[in-house]
Amino acid sequence: MAEKQSRPAPRPGPRPSPAVYRRRRLVSLIGMLLAVGLLVWGGATLAALFSGTGKPDPGTAGSANPVAADAVPSSPSPSGACLPGSIVVAASTEKASYGAEENPVLVMRIENQGATPCELNVGTSVQEFTVMSGSDRIFSTSDCRADAKDYLLMMAPGSAESARFTWLRDRSAPGCGSIAAKPRPGTYVFTAKLGDVASNKVPFLLK
Repeated sequence: MAEKQSRPAPRPGPRPSPAVYRRRRLVSLIGMLLAVGLLVWGGATLAALFSGTGKPDPGTAGSANPVAADAVPSSPSPSGACLPGSIVVAASTEKASYGAEENPVLVMRIENQGATPCELNVGTSVQEFTVMSGSDRIFSTSDCRADAKDYLLMMAPGSAESARFTWLRDRSAPGCGSIAAKPRPGTYVFTAKLGDVASNKVPFLLK
């Protein structure tokens, strides 16, 4: 039998230049930054009503002293969750009175008055905007929570978040029932609530 002729080993191709390596690293870095940006944008979208300001909302009307459940704690929670008393909820309206063609804008503001960062659910699943007229419960967002979501937010000490809800001057009933009657002109009272923490009561006028 004829002996098989050995083939010469293939020669290695030319190595990429340092410039090519730098371009590859730059493309990878840009891809990582884009991924992080999408994650941040997605989290901001899930927050829905909330917009992080870190400061009180300027120019809101009808605000009063916020209400806290207990004294502000000085020790962190073992689980990282905000402790009772560290979170304060305050209510306000963008205007003190609204004309016949204006829809009231109700504002909920939360603040971490604790000494350490903590995690808090600020999602639409735990938000509640309630409008009363005397003892008559006119409207509450808890009556019909469509697509309500949880959103865990890490809040630094002294930081604040705010949520705005435009009330369409309609009435609501538990279980998402509809009521044909419309609120009449007069004085109404708005209360905000996040989980078990309720705000001050804020009066406003419908003309």
